[in-house]
Amino acid sequence: MLHVQSSRLETENQIALLENWMGKRKSRSSYEYNHTSVTLLTALFGGVCAFIAVETTLPDLIESWGRQMDKLPGWQLHMGSVCGGIITFFTFLFILEALETKSRITAWRSSAPWLPLVGLTLLATIIHIPYFVVIVAGAIYGVWAYRQTSSVRRSSHLP
Repeated sequence: MLHVQSSRLETENQIALLENWMGKRKSRSSYEYNHTSVTLLTALFGGVCAFIAVETTLPDLIESWGRQMDKLPGWQLHMGSVCGGIITFFTFLFILEALETKSRITAWRSSAPWLPLVGLTLLATIIHIPYFVVIVAGAIYGVWAYRQTSSVRRSSHLP
């Protein structure tokens, strides 16, 4: 009986070593890397690219739609492009989180703290809020939103 049990244990160990060598079963490391900052930087890159794209096409739009665009003040056009960049950032963040965590609920919980920035820039597009107020409020709020996003990611890794 003891020989059969030790033989079975030895066989299981050999199978586990073979699976580990073939990559079927991965051993858990004691340190798990938090990808929040990389994900946020990638989403931020997408948002900045959208902002730059709108800002570079703005002169062409003004030239093409001269009379209709003259009705809008310059601050409204530029704040609208900032709002477009923030919307793109939020969308990219949700998509990247959903792809990385494979959970739309976790993706929503980690990207939802950034939604008020969309509201702030949309409000600043509709009514004139000075850009320095939007920058300061966005920076202060961004610190809080980053902490919320990081805490969601840390809590989602717990068993």
